[in-house]
Amino acid sequence: MSSRINSNGIVLGIKDGLALIQPTNSKLPNRNCFVTGGPGSFKTQSFVVTNVLNERECSIVVTDPKGEVYEMTAKVKEAQGYEVHVINFMNMSVSDHYNPFDYVRKDREATTVANTMVAAKNDPKHKDIWYNAQLSLLKALILYSIYEMPIVKRNMSGILDFLQEFDPEQDESGVSGLDEQFLKLSKSHPARRAYELGFKKSQEATRASIIISLLTTIGDYVDQEVADFTSNSDFFLSDVGKRKIALYVIIPVMDDTWEGLINLFFSQMFQELYSLGAENNSKLPQPVIFLLDEFPNLGRFDNYEKFLATCRGYGIACCTIIQNITQLQEKYGREQAESILGNCGVKLCLGNVNDTTAKYFSELAGKTTVKVQTSSKSTSKSSKNDSSSSSQNFSYTGRNLINADEILTMDENESILIITGKYPIRLKKAKQFELFPDITDTYRCNQSCYEREIAREVLEFREEKRLNMRSIYILMKSKRNKKRMRKNCKK
Repeated sequence: MSSRINSNGIVLGIKDGLALIQPTNSKLPNRNCFVTGGPGSFKTQSFVVTNVLNERECSIVVTDPKGEVYEMTAKVKEAQGYEVHVINFMNMSVSDHYNPFDYVRKDREATTVANTMVAAKNDPKHKDIWYNAQLSLLKALILYSIYEMPIVKRNMSGILDFLQEFDPEQDESGVSGLDEQFLKLSKSHPARRAYELGFKKSQEATRASIIISLLTTIGDYVDQEVADFTSNSDFFLSDVGKRKIALYVIIPVMDDTWEGLINLFFSQMFQELYSLGAENNSKLPQPVIFLLDEFPNLGRFDNYEKFLATCRGYGIACCTIIQNITQLQEKYGREQAESILGNCGVKLCLGNVNDTTAKYFSELAGKTTVKVQTSSKSTSKSSKNDSSSSSQNFSYTGRNLINADEILTMDENESILIITGKYPIRLKKAKQFELFPDITDTYRCNQSCYEREIAREVLEFREEKRLNMRSIYILMKSKRNKKRMRKNCKK
């Protein structure tokens, strides 16, 4: 397996015939990269695929619109000793499974899951009574499933079955079948508290509307393919921080049906990696690099700039890859977009961008001083002869190191690199088919042929080793009762 690159790290481009690489132990404040390039800028071929092929030390998590990166590189990564996994939001039947409920261990994590799912299908800027009612009911249902249901039912399909089984309409006594299930729990039970402080307080006339609204929000999970995909997890999200894994997250380009679930997947992965790092002196056993192509399609992360500001300490590098800066501003707002950009030590413009992006890179590149020559000539006439004189003057003036129009008309093989604290560099793009000739053709595979391993040992391990939330609740309740008994004895 031949390559024209002999160093590990993030490949940024080619300068004077040599690859310019940011090493894993870079001295920059962070290893985060902001990469922008429009259609036809070789964004995938000169940055994403090149770096997936070249990386040999870090685990790799790459978003893969259409699945072409997987098809070109998966077999190469296996040959390099990587464990390969696929989460396919475009075709869930050829994907490893992912159950977001497996990462709900605390009440606030149930809130996060419920928030993400409801916000994905409703406008979070207009949190009216229907929005909040859905949110509180879904949170209560998630907590009920985690604490009370058998492990095979701790998923969205289990919640839908639960809603189908128990009638939300109240009887003559003012209690519904759904009420009864929650009222069987102790008053301090997290699921009952969430239920009584939310849905239980709604008027009878609005209950059916709330249920219908929630079913509309989570209705996509009725599909059997989706139900299977979210029924359990085939691997732990934190595994990418424990051993060398190449994880391909295949996302649809035009369909935003699963944007909320995709967003939740990455949010939970970020949190799982930070939790793993906290258990290991704030450092992951295995460093990780994220290559987040088509970043706006992943939804909006509330604290993404904070993640970028702190991830280096855990051994994480993150490459945020978009078509233009306007996309980032529309998703996050101008102020937060600036904060995200400020937390990327490397900024790479691959060209074919819009005016806003070109202007940003032009201003970021700074000014230079140019020498301007001016000349003048004068002629005088007299009765005897003509005479002339000329003079030359020099002055210095400032101009942009590179103008926005120069970026807009940049050659398709060139890119502009700006590193924090360094002068801008004009590079040649690091196209994978030039640096790794014939590799992607030799090792190409078909994404539809991916076979997931039914990792029952993962579920068994999770059932045996993970602290069961119901056991925790019973233990906490027992301790509270003992404290009350001791207080009563003292009295």
